[in-house]
Amino acid sequence: DYQSKRDYIIKLLAGVGFKIQFIPQGSLFLFAELPEDCPLSDVEFVKKLILKAGVVAVPGQGFFHTNLSSDEVSNTSCNYQKRYIRFAFCKSEATLSAVSEKLGKLLDAEGHLALH
Repeated sequence: DYQSKRDYIIKLLAGVGFKIQFIPQGSLFLFAELPEDCPLSDVEFVKKLILKAGVVAVPGQGFFHTNLSSDEVSNTSCNYQKRYIRFAFCKSEATLSAVSEKLGKLLDAEGHLALH
């Protein structure tokens, strides 16, 4: 069921340093804030996640509304828009287990994702 898959992905992502601020109640997607020590933007992180682990996620910045132009956003303190990644948990248990295994291979000695 989707609730157990949601809970699984929350535990997995929190275990590798992501912050989960909002627990989805009726969605198949989860927004996770990048680990604090990660200097990458959401786009950079997702690119590396795909290349190094074969795990696909979506940069969160496309989901945030702003009235500013892209140049203005990059020059303001809207950094929160570039700190979130969207994960889908409407996958098979085998796929979610594979994600866990792939992320586990990216952990450094302190248990942080080594993508930066």
